Amino acid sequence: MFEIQLVKGAKVSGGTLVTAFPSVGMVGTIAGSFISDALKMQKVAYVLSDDVPPAALVQEGIPTYPLRVLGYDKLSILVSEFQIPLTLASPLAKAVLDWAFANGFDRIVALEGLMAGQQTEPEKDVRVFGVGSTPASRDVLAGANIDQFKIGMITGVSGTLLSEGERKGKDVICLLVEANAMYPDARGAAKLVEAIDRLLPNVQVDLKELYKEAEMIEENVKATVEKTKEMLAARQGQAERLGKSYMYG
Repeated sequence: MFEIQLVKGAKVSGGTLVTAFPSVGMVGTIAGSFISDALKMQKVAYVLSDDVPPAALVQEGIPTYPLRVLGYDKLSILVSEFQIPLTLASPLAKAVLDWAFANGFDRIVALEGLMAGQQTEPEKDVRVFGVGSTPASRDVLAGANIDQFKIGMITGVSGTLLSEGERKGKDVICLLVEANAMYPDARGAAKLVEAIDRLLPNVQVDLKELYKEAEMIEENVKATVEKTKEMLAARQGQAERLGKSYMYG
């Protein structure tokens, strides 16, 4: 079971609740962390459960729950430092949905990654798709020029949020970005933030630092791949030389 408990003295003022959990390429986590840092969000609620891993997140010497809600004006973000097991996804999603709409939120926006090809260089045109639980939420996606995800399966917390939102007639949107699962995909995360900017015109963040981080990650990946190729080539050459020496004595 999950309980969402407000921080002492904190209030939530409705608006939009974004859920940012680890997924393909860590895009949701990166995007959520970037937005919360950029807007200097403050902690407004804890998500409590005896079923989640016992842990404390320590930042600048201050411990806190790893599953928490941060807020700024009409935007709140539910962030998690660990992957939610599938067995807990449904009860967590239902608790989040009930809490959000009981506290005046207009919609929930879930962030997810879509498995992209395993190429070492990300595609220049990284695509973002959206799914809406209601006709109104699908109209919001169309108004933001976000292509709708037509066919497929979305699992975990985001999947349950969508299906429960559809069942209860609550506005839930899931944004999915193509991401590389081989490393933290900051470029995919940046595309998610751009999509949120289009959905929520009052939220504007500067993405320069995130794209700079993406370039650094990609350069490190390229360097690692090239180094691995050189090592494999060297080993293959050595194996061939040893084979010839054994063959001809």
